Amino acid sequence: MKGNLYMKKYFYFTLMIVLILIMTAGCSFSLSATDDTSETTDADQVNLYVMHGRQEAPEAYTKLADAFHKKYPNITVHYETPSNFDLTMQNRRAQNRTPDIYSATTIEANAGILMDLTDEPFMKNVKKVTFDTVKDKRDYFFPIGYSGVGVIYNKTVFRENNLTPPKTLSELTKVHQVLASKNIAAFALGYKDLWVGHFSLRPAFYAVYGTYPDWNQKRSKGEVSFSDTPQWQLIADIPKNYVYAYGNTDTAFEVGYMDACSMLANGDAAMMLQGSWATSLIQTYNKDVELGFIPLPVSDDPERSKISYYCDYYLSISADTKHPKEAKLYLDFLSTQEAAEIYVDSTKTFSSVIGAPIPEDTVSKDIEKYVDKNQYIDDPSGTWPNRFYKNAEKYFMEYILDGINYKELTNLLDEEWDTCSDK
Repeated sequence: MKGNLYMKKYFYFTLMIVLILIMTAGCSFSLSATDDTSETTDADQVNLYVMHGRQEAPEAYTKLADAFHKKYPNITVHYETPSNFDLTMQNRRAQNRTPDIYSATTIEANAGILMDLTDEPFMKNVKKVTFDTVKDKRDYFFPIGYSGVGVIYNKTVFRENNLTPPKTLSELTKVHQVLASKNIAAFALGYKDLWVGHFSLRPAFYAVYGTYPDWNQKRSKGEVSFSDTPQWQLIADIPKNYVYAYGNTDTAFEVGYMDACSMLANGDAAMMLQGSWATSLIQTYNKDVELGFIPLPVSDDPERSKISYYCDYYLSISADTKHPKEAKLYLDFLSTQEAAEIYVDSTKTFSSVIGAPIPEDTVSKDIEKYVDKNQYIDDPSGTWPNRFYKNAEKYFMEYILDGINYKELTNLLDEEWDTCSDK
């Protein structure tokens, strides 16, 4: 018995010594084991932060980040989509926490705080977007997606009320009269989110730019003005006298963007002035909703009608990123057919990648018809002077709400243009 007891004690003592040796070797032992079973270590891991203000189709960005991570397991992409993007970016910069990749403007490009992407090979895979207001004419913006801007409408509402989508202002008035008698708003207004109210001008921009595509350049040279271009009154009056007046006017500033999408989806409104990016959000409120897309009428001549179609979503790399190689790898991935297919399928909008598939939803099909007929304009605000649009859209909203008259509006716009051009 004593021999057996001694042997047991010896065995346990020896085992303890072995365990102590293992524990003291702990870190190096663990690392070598990890090295044998994994391609990366914690020290190799890189976190990339991407920030933009798009609230629609969040699953698209999760899928893109996941697909990229499978190719590069040591890089994790984190998307942030704050509802107040501009304010959040201001705070991040003040805290020296600028994201690696974000939706930037020409102001940042001219300030030298964005990475120059001009000579990057992946830029050849996409439909390039340029801005006249970038002073050195280099490429700082990587285009992701294109959208159409105009009127999204609920086909069921029109069908059940024996109406056809309006092609003229007279037809728009008739649609309003029929729907108003049934307590249905012609337009879903979500002006609680102020950008939605400001955005209501954009579908009417072709009233000026459809006829004068170089109006901005002429204005910068002093050859034209807001005051002496009568078509600007259409851009001001259509949103005021037709859209705002024919919508849920009494609750317009109590209803936000998402609420307005819900109104359209559920038949509480027939139409909505918005970009095609809203399609996926509208469908979350009613997966069976039937949607279509038309230009906003600005006259009784349907041949004049145009939609807007332009690159509405692009990303830039911060010049101060600690991970420039990885950030460029992510943009390179976004320029692939794989990424384009994920983006198109999830967002129901157009990809900037050359050769990307066309979205299959009805709104995109309608937009494609107008683009094929060349019945569209680009985004003219892209060549407005830096900072002009913020006060300009505020002045338009004051006009819509009868805070100022048309002469006061155009005087303010001309003054603002000149002030911003001098900066």
